[in-house]
Amino acid sequence: MVQPNLIHPVPIKIQQLDVAETYYDDDYREPVQQAAHKNYAIVPGQIKWGSDDRLSATRGGAEEGADGYVLFRYVDLAKAGITLKLNDRMIQLGKLDTDVYIIRLQPMGHYSDMGGATLVKAYFADRQPARQRLGDMS
Repeated sequence: MVQPNLIHPVPIKIQQLDVAETYYDDDYREPVQQAAHKNYAIVPGQIKWGSDDRLSATRGGAEEGADGYVLFRYVDLAKAGITLKLNDRMIQLGKLDTDVYIIRLQPMGHYSDMGGATLVKAYFADRQPARQRLGDMS
C-alpha cells in the first residue's frame, strides 16, 4: 500500500471546535461571543503560505480567499484522533504562533489501493487580524 510523504513536514497544533461547549444563539444558530475549542493536538503537516485576497464566485456561491494551506496525511490525522472540519483552529504552524481557521478542505492524493484520498489540503484564513490572542493557546 502506497502512502505519500510530506515534503519538509512541521508540527501543526490544531484545536477542534467543541460544539457541545459552545453557546449558540437560538434564532441565528451561530456561536454567541467566542466559540469553544478542545485541547490542541499536534499533527505533522506541510505548509504553503500564499495570500489569496480575492473573493471569487463559484457555482456553490462566494468563496473567500485563503492565506495559505496545510497539507495533512489522513493517517497522521487518524493517529491523533482528528477529523478536520471547517472552523477548526490552527494555533501554531511550525514554530510560528498563529490564530487561523480552516475555511476549506480539499481531499487529494487518490490511490486505488487505498480506496480514495490519502491527503487533505486545509485552507486557512485569519479572521480577525486586529484581535489576535496569540497568548491564549489553551
